[in-house]
Amino acid sequence: MKWFKIVFIGCIFVFHGRVNAQEQPSTNNATVFPDRVMLSISGNPASERAVSWRTSAGVAVSLGQIAKASEGPFFSENIATVNGTSSFWEEGDASALGHKVVFDNLSPNTTYTYRVGNGDNWSEWFQFTTSSANTEPFHFLYLGDFQTDIKQHCSRLIRQAYTHFPNAEFILMAGDLVSRSNEDYWNEFFYAGDWIYGTIPTMATPGNHEYHSENDMRVFSKHWNQIFVNPSNGPEGIKNRSFYIDYQGVRFVSFDSPVTGYYDNARINTEKWLHEVLANNPNKWTVVFTHYPVYSCSQGRDSEDYRKVIQPILEKYGVDLVLQGHDHTYCRGQNLENIGENCINPPMYMVSVAGPKMYGLNVERWSERAGSQIQLYQNVSVDENKLKVDVYTVTGELYDSFSLEKNKKGINKVIESPEINKIRELTQIPENAKHRYTEEEKNLYRERFEE
Repeated sequence: MKWFKIVFIGCIFVFHGRVNAQEQPSTNNATVFPDRVMLSISGNPASERAVSWRTSAGVAVSLGQIAKASEGPFFSENIATVNGTSSFWEEGDASALGHKVVFDNLSPNTTYTYRVGNGDNWSEWFQFTTSSANTEPFHFLYLGDFQTDIKQHCSRLIRQAYTHFPNAEFILMAGDLVSRSNEDYWNEFFYAGDWIYGTIPTMATPGNHEYHSENDMRVFSKHWNQIFVNPSNGPEGIKNRSFYIDYQGVRFVSFDSPVTGYYDNARINTEKWLHEVLANNPNKWTVVFTHYPVYSCSQGRDSEDYRKVIQPILEKYGVDLVLQGHDHTYCRGQNLENIGENCINPPMYMVSVAGPKMYGLNVERWSERAGSQIQLYQNVSVDENKLKVDVYTVTGELYDSFSLEKNKKGINKVIESPEINKIRELTQIPENAKHRYTEEEKNLYRERFEE
C-alpha cells in the first residue's frame, strides 16, 4: 500500500470536492423503453460488439436485433434476433433493470444496424461498423476526466468532438467519468453523450471517482459493470476494467490504477498481468490508458512510489503512448531526463482533461507542452509506421500536434507539428488552486509557464 500513499491523499482531496449534480436531481426515470444505450467492444473488434441499456424493473426480456445495413429501411428479412441478459441496474436497487446483449460472428469491416428492446418496446435503430481483421489505418478519440458539471459543460465537448471526427472508430476515456457513481451523475453522463454512445463504441478505464468509501473500505462502482461490456481478459477480480483489445495493429491496454492503491492483491495481480500482456504483444504499436499519471501535471499530486512500479514496466516493453487523466490539466512529453538505463523506446506520456474541473500546473515542469483551464479532446490516428496526435480545444481549435514515427528497429522519433509554434500555451493558475502554491512556487510558475 505504501507506493500509493501520495496518490491516495490526492484522491481524497478530489473526492470531497463540490457536488454539482446533486443540485439538479434526476428526473430521468427508467421506463419500458430502452434508454442509456452504450456500445462496447467486448472481444475481437472485427467480429463482436456488445450493447447495454436500461429499462424499468418490469421489463425482464432482453433482446437485440441486428442486420447488415442497407441504403434504405428494407432489411427486415435479414434481421437476426439475439437473446441477452438482465439484472438490477444498480446493485441492491430493484427499481430498474440493466440489460446486455452480445452480437458475435460479425463480418470484418462491415456496417451493421441494430436495436435493443423486449419485443414490444424497442430503441431506435443504431448503426456501427466493425474493424478490419488486418492492420489498416484508423483513428480514435481520447478524452480525459468528465467528472462533474457533465450536463452543463461536457455535453458540448463530446458533441464537438463527434462533429469534428464523426468517423472515429471508438472513444477512449481515461477515468473519472463521473464524480460519484450514482443516478444523478450517470443521468448527466448519458445526457451529454446520448445517441453518440450507441453509435461509437466507448473504451473506458476507471478512475478513483468510480470508487466510494464504505465501512472504511474503497468500493467499486455499482453501475460500471452494467454499462460497459469489455473483454474478460484482465486480472482476476478486476476484469471488465483492466483488459486489452487488439485493434488493427495496436494493442490497447487498460489497467485500473486506483484499485492497485487500495488492495495489495490487486496491485500484485495487475503488475503480473501487465508484464504478460505487454511481453506477448504481436502488434507494432502499444497504447496504455489508465487514470493515474506516471508523471503528474498538477501541483501537489505527484507519486514517486507509483511511478517506481509502473514506469519500469512501460519502458521495459517499449510502450509507445500512455494516455492518462486525474490531474485536470494538460501535458505531454517523454521526460527523457528521467528514463531508466535500459529504456530503448521512451513512452510518450499524455495527461488531458475534458470536463470543467481545473487545477494548476506542477512547477516541476517535465512536459514539452502544457495547459491549464482548458477543455480538450484528442484525435489519435495510426497509419503503418506513424502515430499522430492532434489536440483540440472545446471550440475546435488546434492546441497541440505531434507524431511518433517508428523505424525498422521499433524506435520512435518525435516530430512536432510546426503549427504549434504559433499557438500560445494557456497556463494560468485557477483561482481555486492558488492556495496550493507558496510564493516561491508562484514565482517559479511564472518563470516556467506564463513568461
